[in-house]
Amino acid sequence: MPAPAAVSTTDDAPEVAAAIAVLAERAVLLHRGGGAGLLDCFAAVPDPRGKRGIRHGLPTILGLCTAAVASGCVSLVEITDWVTHAEQDLLAGVGARQDRGGRHVPPHPDTIERVFSALGAQGLAEHTGAYLGRQAGVGPVGAPVAGPELLAALAIDGKAVKGAIGTDGQIPYLLAAATHQNSTVIAERLIGAKTNEVPEFAPLLRGLPVGGWVLSTYPHG
Repeated sequence: MPAPAAVSTTDDAPEVAAAIAVLAERAVLLHRGGGAGLLDCFAAVPDPRGKRGIRHGLPTILGLCTAAVASGCVSLVEITDWVTHAEQDLLAGVGARQDRGGRHVPPHPDTIERVFSALGAQGLAEHTGAYLGRQAGVGPVGAPVAGPELLAALAIDGKAVKGAIGTDGQIPYLLAAATHQNSTVIAERLIGAKTNEVPEFAPLLRGLPVGGWVLSTYPHG
């Protein structure tokens, strides 16, 4: 599975553009780990939809969209078109529902758009990051008592998501926390257009089990 291209979503709503950008980054991280646990990762994301009328689970939808992004799709139109024409074995593999004739049916493009809009970039980043953090063994660490040793560390940095831009003309900007050892992104915070990294630093780390970890930031300018 190749790494996805830079996301260019100039015709998409801002929240959809940002969510697709986050999904593209997650596709790279999950592929780096061999792709194992993809559906498990998305199963950890709470479904923002009401329970009535759901035909495809959230892991199925996000799994198919990840495959589309990894195949080079960069906009919502391209993603939904790719999913609509997905092969039967892929649809079966991600748990797509079957019709009366036994054929697996892909989720409707409108469903995919509603999911991205309702879930949002922040929700997708938080819940997938938490899963990746657990897989990376992130947890509190104690101070060394037997002698000097290297402590677990997180790198904190912000970046604009290259090529991702919504109809409002804004480029999504993410503040991320990643492990030093294997560069696993365990948390991301979407930076609003009217703020900056500083007030988002504490919310980024809130709730993370990183007691005793060393935090490092990258200088800018």
